[in-house]
Amino acid sequence: MVDNKNSNRPGGARLLWKILRWLSLVIVVGAAVGLRVGYAQIFPKVDDEIGQPVASPPVLDAFGADPRVTSVADWERRRPQLETAFATHLYGDMPPQMETTVLARESFAKPLAPSTRLDQLTLGFGSEGTRGKANVLLIRPAPEVKLRGLIVMQTFCGNAAAGHYRNPAVQSLAAAPKFCKGPMSALSHIILGKYPSAPPYALVTARGYAIAIVYAPDLVPDEAATSGPALERLYGRDYKTSSRPGGALAAWAWLYAQTGRALGQEPGLEGVPVIAWGHSRNGKAALLAGAVYPEISGVIAHQSGKGGTTLTRSHLGESVKQITDSYGYWFTPAYARFAGNEAAIPVDQHQLIALNAPKPVLIGTGDRDKWSDPPGSFRAAQGASPVYELYGFKPFDQTALTAFDATRRVAFFMRAGTHGVTTQDWNLMLAFLDAHFPARP
Repeated sequence: MVDNKNSNRPGGARLLWKILRWLSLVIVVGAAVGLRVGYAQIFPKVDDEIGQPVASPPVLDAFGADPRVTSVADWERRRPQLETAFATHLYGDMPPQMETTVLARESFAKPLAPSTRLDQLTLGFGSEGTRGKANVLLIRPAPEVKLRGLIVMQTFCGNAAAGHYRNPAVQSLAAAPKFCKGPMSALSHIILGKYPSAPPYALVTARGYAIAIVYAPDLVPDEAATSGPALERLYGRDYKTSSRPGGALAAWAWLYAQTGRALGQEPGLEGVPVIAWGHSRNGKAALLAGAVYPEISGVIAHQSGKGGTTLTRSHLGESVKQITDSYGYWFTPAYARFAGNEAAIPVDQHQLIALNAPKPVLIGTGDRDKWSDPPGSFRAAQGASPVYELYGFKPFDQTALTAFDATRRVAFFMRAGTHGVTTQDWNLMLAFLDAHFPARP
């Protein structure tokens, strides 16, 4: 029982509020634990079977009027044709080239990890940001750490969550979902792992990686009602009449490249390799960015599912109908025509992975994340391997979904768990990055 006399005083009120807040948290956590058990029952483990169908068409076979590929030169000749096919059938055209400038910057005294540096930059696209803007949170390693690369991340909860809500000036331009803060945040961490909205800064920076975090809805909102006007502003006057109007994923992929290009001009980051990192829908955009833009040097696409690393023709996980019914604005309208007729699509995701060659690509999955179809992503990695072999890399010869080899140029892992980002994920991701991005002298 609470002492009413004490609760009428400011100190007592604060104590009462703390007690209630902790009780709420206990209730939420208890419910979340039960929910997690139920989630494991609803989404059983993925069988460690590679399955069928294999990736088709074979990536080096004739494509349209283009004959079979037998060399790197042949593949580079085919590249524009495949990019056009993906624009036509899945993503739409990429945004046009335009000026990108730093409109504002702010440095913060309190870093997110010891000895690191924290800045926030506002990027403007087009003249004075007339085509769009985005706030980028930049975390640099300690000065004595030798840089390996810059990880550009798009996250679900924006800069405030990425900054652990420590500084009110650390903000994205667009509002984050309500689940990102308060008791629901604790619930999301239990379901989605420890790092759904921010990476382990101390671990990542100590290994030699700068981190840039940008909230994709700053540029194009992640909702059907408001994404259209933002896309029209970004693409310009011809957007409405385009035969291949770009969806949100194309814009978000473009944002990866623009962020990498702008930060590559920052003192100390010149020439640093840029790795596009994304989880779930952000992983789709990261993979597309790596396929299209030379600014991207490597990709981590974690649990990116349909429209990402898994095969469109795969019979497991999310279907084209399900994803386009819920998130049609991510894609160009033509993609919905393949709902229930996936076999008719002229391209598949192993070809998108192959368009990343010779860049390193890591595909991450979880053994209870059937919705993102880990076996379909595994077969896509197999299907892309012949292109990497043309460039002189070892084949993707992994024989099981759990047999991770960080040294492969296209690598795949399936860890225990559901859809989210865990400590184990980051350990595997950093092992992969270390294998492909040496420290600068």
